Amino acid sequence: MPDSLARVRIVDDDPDMLKSWEFLLSSAGYLVSAYGSAKEFLDNDDPSIPGCLVLDIRMPEISGLELQEVLNEERNPLPIIFCSAHASIDMCVSALKHGAIDFMEKPVDADRLILAIENACALNRKNSDEARDRRKILEKFNTLTTREQEVAFALADGISNREAGQKLGITEKTVQIHRGSLCRKMSIRSQVEIANLVKIVLEER
Repeated sequence: MPDSLARVRIVDDDPDMLKSWEFLLSSAGYLVSAYGSAKEFLDNDDPSIPGCLVLDIRMPEISGLELQEVLNEERNPLPIIFCSAHASIDMCVSALKHGAIDFMEKPVDADRLILAIENACALNRKNSDEARDRRKILEKFNTLTTREQEVAFALADGISNREAGQKLGITEKTVQIHRGSLCRKMSIRSQVEIANLVKIVLEER
């Protein structure tokens, strides 16, 4: 069943293909935005709206692979489904290597395309939920005191309380106090959880 909040973006320089896919996906219950070029997509699309991207690979000015590179650099979360009538094996490998979730040869089977879009939208929703949770963790971590954060970073290296104290120039007892405080605030208990917390913080900053 289509996600009522998801929007399927189609980018293809063939106007007949755009109309055909727009009709197909709209009839299947999806919200659809059709773009005749990568530039038009970049200029007009709102990446905050969940969904996925159905992308042609050979287009003038900016190719599908080049657009994928731009989106990866911008950390755009939209899953990409490539469709092409003239793609080499190297193009297919490159697209999948850089994060595309599917690669289809035109003419595309309608049922297969709709299934791929359903899976892509579900993946986007899952990734968006995880990203939101990670942002909340970072926001909560930022409420810790400077010393609590320093203790967390020290302990994330797998060292003991005593070694963390030596590293920070404080006593082992002081480390224990700050460790207990940060664990209570972050709702964690073990040193492994502290290491995982710091990993998320570093990735999100």
